[in-house]
Amino acid sequence: MRQRTKYGIDAPRVVRAYIVFGILLALPALINLAWPGSSPIPGPWSIGAALFAVLLLAWAAVMLRSSLVGKMRVRDCLVDALDLSGSERVLDAGCGRGLALIGCAKKLTTGKAVGIDLWAGHLSGNNPEAARANAVAESVADRVEIETGDITRLPFSDAAFDAVISMTVIHNIPSQERRDQAVREFVRVLKPGGRVAIFDLLHTARYAEILRQAGLTVESLGTDLLWLWPCRSLLARKPEAGGLQGLVTASS
Repeated sequence: MRQRTKYGIDAPRVVRAYIVFGILLALPALINLAWPGSSPIPGPWSIGAALFAVLLLAWAAVMLRSSLVGKMRVRDCLVDALDLSGSERVLDAGCGRGLALIGCAKKLTTGKAVGIDLWAGHLSGNNPEAARANAVAESVADRVEIETGDITRLPFSDAAFDAVISMTVIHNIPSQERRDQAVREFVRVLKPGGRVAIFDLLHTARYAEILRQAGLTVESLGTDLLWLWPCRSLLARKPEAGGLQGLVTASS
């Protein structure tokens, strides 16, 4: 039997808490409906609790749908924007369980998709074994490499990749200085003429600013509602070698 991919749920503890508290808050109203007057909580209070329970359960449902459906759509948009021909070397910065990594690997033939992460276990149970298992399940294990490392100090040489992709990762870095450094690292490891595709919950305007400061051209791929929060996708292209030389000359 073919193994199934498991990309996990974003913020699983939050989703679980919403569901548990939603059910607990709904119980008094359900008791009042089934056995009028038997609930220790007065009717008006139980109705208010039930309304709040509906909000919590609805939000949990939205988060689940975003994790299971919405992010797939965003991933496909980013991968398509990279316009991979098949021979590229692609970096997924903060690969987690491999959603974007495997999406890129499926577009490759002789190329390689490299994923790197610090493996924060509270985020969907991320670990390298889960990413490798998903690569096997999607029949792209031969085109995937998994590494452990910090995206603010990427352990790769300059111009090592034809493309870089990153989804809902950079905002987890607490300081703006280190977030800026992560984006600059994407530029450093990118070959001339390469592309960067970023999707994140916050700070995308700042990412675009850093990319433009580095000489890349930046365009918006649009906004998606993840967890009912408007999140932007960016695509940036690094100038070809001649263009980079021109930037160096102009700035010197």
